[in-house]
Amino acid sequence: MDNGSENLVYFEDGVIVAESGEAKVYKTSYDLFLEIGPGHNLWALESEYEDYVWQLKDFPKGRCLEIGLGLGVASRYILTFPKVEHLTTIELREDVVDVYEKIKDTDRKFCLDYNPEKHRILQANGIEYAYQTKQRYDFIFIDCYNGIDEDTLPFIADMAIACSKTLKPDGKMMGWLDKHTPEYFVGMFYQIFEQSTN
Repeated sequence: MDNGSENLVYFEDGVIVAESGEAKVYKTSYDLFLEIGPGHNLWALESEYEDYVWQLKDFPKGRCLEIGLGLGVASRYILTFPKVEHLTTIELREDVVDVYEKIKDTDRKFCLDYNPEKHRILQANGIEYAYQTKQRYDFIFIDCYNGIDEDTLPFIADMAIACSKTLKPDGKMMGWLDKHTPEYFVGMFYQIFEQSTN
């Protein structure tokens, strides 16, 4: 960071620990947050780690694709699975990739043991990547949205259809389910992944 922003107090109990462009990561005594854009547009929390443990179960294996980087919590967790050979993460925003690379391990609450050499991050459009790549994946995790509602469901469906083209016949694809999603949208969300993998 430059201009002494590492000492800038953010909110009442938070400090900015990394920033690039419109992406800022700030740390409080209880969590690490990623905000994108002006104001306080919350995009990711490190405490979502528990959600990833619950949702991903033991699915990640082989060659994996992740759409959306955020704080890299899901990436780092996926890379801890012994059957994961490699993870490619696609992130649309260059500033999110840059800010991820600036986060120090000492700022993270969850220190995970994984091999960073198995991780490749590409700054690209996820849908375009899915339609252009020749790679085939055993596991795909889509996590490039900050909520599930009538506005994001069509985008999630488009991404799932595109990514299904890269999924191996016996592969597994899923998306991040925000635990605060209204029940009305949960069924539609699951249906997207059932339809796109059949």
